Amino acid sequence: DQKIQTNITRKAIESVPRGANFTSLLRIAPAVRDEPLAGGFQVDGASGSENTFILDGQEVTNFRTGVLNTNNNLPVQFIQEIQVKSSGFEAEFGGAIGGVKNIVTRGGNNEYHGEFEIFFRPSKFRGENRESLLQFQRNGKQMTELFQAPKDPSIDFLPSALFSGRIIKDRLWFFGGYA
Repeated sequence: DQKIQTNITRKAIESVPRGANFTSLLRIAPAVRDEPLAGGFQVDGASGSENTFILDGQEVTNFRTGVLNTNNNLPVQFIQEIQVKSSGFEAEFGGAIGGVKNIVTRGGNNEYHGEFEIFFRPSKFRGENRESLLQFQRNGKQMTELFQAPKDPSIDFLPSALFSGRIIKDRLWFFGGYA
């Protein structure tokens, strides 16, 4: 069997444009397409609910909807590597019809490291809201009109801080962060 897998390493994560959470990086892998209406990502045409998400060896796919829960969509800064397996993956991922997203988080080592980052996006850099149909009743009569929500004037400001290192050399390490 032929295995098709894309590894998104820490070096790639740091060098490509990305959003605040790791799912913004999945678009890098071939055969992966964002599926916003169903809340997931298509892999080789399979819907977002046919994927499996593994976080540090533990499956975190929502068992009811088949998509990733929001609380498991970790900040990009906490991710060491993402493996996107689109076909020929191992039998242990048998529940996945679409693809397997295996996420490995960062950890400590013998050297002390720290990072501070700010994700900043003013409203000028966000697109306009799309028009949508609004249905309502006025004077007992069913009405339909196009509606466009006003643009949110806020600023996205998301700071993060990370610190890692050793507690006992070659035996015990730590990694802590805030995002």
